[in-house]
Amino acid sequence: MEEIKNFTGQIPDKKKIEIIRKNWMSHDAKSQMTIVREFGWEKGNKINKQVIQEMGKTMMQRLLNTLEIKKVTNMTDLLNYCYTAMNLYYPPPSMVYKLKKLSETEAIGKITKCQAIEQVKTLKVENFYECGCHSMRAGWYKAMGAKVQEECSTCIKNGDEFCTIILTVKRFKK
Repeated sequence: MEEIKNFTGQIPDKKKIEIIRKNWMSHDAKSQMTIVREFGWEKGNKINKQVIQEMGKTMMQRLLNTLEIKKVTNMTDLLNYCYTAMNLYYPPPSMVYKLKKLSETEAIGKITKCQAIEQVKTLKVENFYECGCHSMRAGWYKAMGAKVQEECSTCIKNGDEFCTIILTVKRFKK
């Protein structure tokens, strides 16, 4: 009987992570387009945002649990965990971004490259697609026990050079 081989040990960890990330992004895109074909863009966008918000909450809960973080109580920590999540789940060069704390309640995020929107533009559906990133981050904030308002003043999807997102923390869970 011939032995069945497992080649995962021959794949460097960095490459394994890259494959898993690409699979996640492909799954997300294919799921969105399947829903759109079945129900149309309006319902597809709505379902995608609901799913990605719940997924975002799960992603952040797993990250916080791994880091053994029980509670987030300030803007600096919130930004640090968001930045860590971005680097873990959507690292450069597929996404390029910066976060800057403006005060104890406000911050600004700047995204200069978004692979998801590049794919949306390749498919020529940017006029129909609604970004799920705000919903994903809403899940992150929920997992951290923070009520955060986001305002997107510029958006790559809409033809701007970059996305500018203003974050305002309304409160942290006591």
